[in-house]
Amino acid sequence: MKLLPPFSSICSFAFIILFITSLTHACGPGRGSGSRRKAKKHTPLVFKQNVPNVSENSLGASGMSEGRIKRDDAKFKDLVRNHNADIVFKNEEGDGSDYHMTRRCQDKLNSLAVSVMNNWKGVMLRVTEAWNDNNSHAKDSLHYEGRAVDITTSDKDRAKYGMLARLAVEAGFDWVYYESRGHIHCSVKSDSSVAIKIGGCFPGTGVLQTETGWKTMSQVVAGDSVLSMNSNGKLEYSPVIAFIDRNERELERYITLHTEDKKDITLTSKHLIYMSTSNVTTDDVTDSFNVVYADDVIEGDYVLVTSDPVGEVIKPTRVLTISEHTIQGVYAPLTLNGNIVVDGVVVSCYAVVSNANLAHVVFAPVRGLHVLSQYVPWLAPSTHHQNFTQNGVHWYAKLLYNIGSTFLSAETLHVP
Repeated sequence: MKLLPPFSSICSFAFIILFITSLTHACGPGRGSGSRRKAKKHTPLVFKQNVPNVSENSLGASGMSEGRIKRDDAKFKDLVRNHNADIVFKNEEGDGSDYHMTRRCQDKLNSLAVSVMNNWKGVMLRVTEAWNDNNSHAKDSLHYEGRAVDITTSDKDRAKYGMLARLAVEAGFDWVYYESRGHIHCSVKSDSSVAIKIGGCFPGTGVLQTETGWKTMSQVVAGDSVLSMNSNGKLEYSPVIAFIDRNERELERYITLHTEDKKDITLTSKHLIYMSTSNVTTDDVTDSFNVVYADDVIEGDYVLVTSDPVGEVIKPTRVLTISEHTIQGVYAPLTLNGNIVVDGVVVSCYAVVSNANLAHVVFAPVRGLHVLSQYVPWLAPSTHHQNFTQNGVHWYAKLLYNIGSTFLSAETLHVP
């Protein structure tokens, strides 16, 4: 959506005011919104503890193995060689294997190296194992892909290893395991699965109910009224006012939540969805459901779906299984209500920000522009023209992300 420069400036200024306000006041209805976060205390991991408390290859951790990389494979050139002078590499093989890793692994390792030096004077991070192809690990070990490292401190003081593991968690490793008395094991998601995505999306095959009938996600345009949920937890139609992201050619990694009601939702891992650990609801279903990242949902949790026929009431249904796919096409429509019903499942329009209320507040300028366009005719064409020109993330979403990545914690804003 292309706006005139003066209005863009006004939107930017409005966002900053809203953003600052949202940090000091409740940012809207919803459980826990606007509460002050207590100072985080670094608690060492205990022996055999892993964070997160799921298996390494699960969607909520480092994900599935994508195949071993050998030195003569074409994919080997995608690995980077870490030359960080603040890290001690054991390199016991003598062939430089321990220096090779994925770019994401390198980024997290370099961040951890800084934390180690800040935490213990004169102590550095030590890598005992990174990529290798010598068959010394389990069949699907992420070491074979350069996605895992085994680490210690340079002084080999085992009393520090519990805290070292905690620092690794804080540095952003996707899975950290106090594996043995002699080292900490850390791993990351594949670079392909964490290509920086500002938006969270749906594939083009997702189905929505509009006031004029059914449409797939790829057919929906700004101005369509689609089934949504209002602030009272009731279904109603809400206009699509923009697309946070839209790219029909981009390949994206999706997860699918398969439910008991046979209504399966496919979305990106950091898209927000309504979830509860029980099927108990009140008159307002939003009171008993939290808004969480899709990859925080586990088998046995409950999500909100529409009853049959679609459009009558909202009810909880249990998630039976979760699968993962790579699909071409990304679509992220933004409705006036801030949520949408896709494939019969109620989901938020927002992603990468863990607080849905905060996300809804900072998108107020976009909603304001939509309302204004109803009264100022010359604004309406620029709003709908985006359906034909947008190829990627909306400029305003990029602005929010750039500002948010400076001011928000990793708990609030997901940064790959």
